[in-house]
Amino acid sequence: MKTIIVCTDFSQEAENATHYAASMAKEHNYRITLFNLQTVSIHALNAQASADFFYNQTLKNQQKLEDKATELKTLYAIETGYHLASGNFIEQLENCIQLQDCDFIVMGMGEKTIEQKLLGNSVTRAIHRIKKPILIIPSHIEYTGIGKILFAYDTHKSVTWSALNEIYAFINEFDAEIEVFNVSERLEEFTEVMRDIDLNSGYDLDDIKYSFKMIQSIEVIKAIEEEIKLSNPDLLTMVPYQYNLIESLFHRSKTAIMAYKNKIPLLSIPLNID
Repeated sequence: MKTIIVCTDFSQEAENATHYAASMAKEHNYRITLFNLQTVSIHALNAQASADFFYNQTLKNQQKLEDKATELKTLYAIETGYHLASGNFIEQLENCIQLQDCDFIVMGMGEKTIEQKLLGNSVTRAIHRIKKPILIIPSHIEYTGIGKILFAYDTHKSVTWSALNEIYAFINEFDAEIEVFNVSERLEEFTEVMRDIDLNSGYDLDDIKYSFKMIQSIEVIKAIEEEIKLSNPDLLTMVPYQYNLIESLFHRSKTAIMAYKNKIPLLSIPLNID
């Protein structure tokens, strides 16, 4: 049985993502673990709150998670659990992944704020640091199944076999059709693309419904958004490229940009998966 970790802070976007994940879990017999990172308000810290205060807050948060897990189990008839943590978000999420033997993570994405634009948020940090697929759900989306996947692929960035294997797993799990979509400043031959992404690795291509589309443009994000409107996929898949320190000063992650701007769920798959 696959295990999904659903990150929640009980905000509107997190609640929506939780019910999206629960609907998916019911359809495919997944197990859900709710992950919550408890934080302490600056007011409590300034007031030098007692140990009893923090203990009682932990008990309240734990009860809230337990109640939500019970609610999901009742509503969706799925196996549920929860994990309450405190400390560094990435470190604690990685710890939960190890403990739960997680297959992928679900996170909600709200509207972009000025603060997020400047500093990023937990979703964008997870995209670049967590070595598990992350399914990012916009706040207005409900689960209705995944019948078509748009894979926005960059032929100039190498994609590992393990990352492609995760894409194949989603295709097979949901019996979905996939469109491989490439935007390039110069058009390349389909044979080059086939050779580069090695679509036959470990899978029988005859069992997969697929298509290719390549366009010439320097506006990659705009082109992806237009293709989403044209092809109406249920899921966008991207593999974020890992820029080094110098490169990061001049390039913004297209996956992170689409996580903010996207109108459909985005599956971010790391290049190297544990």
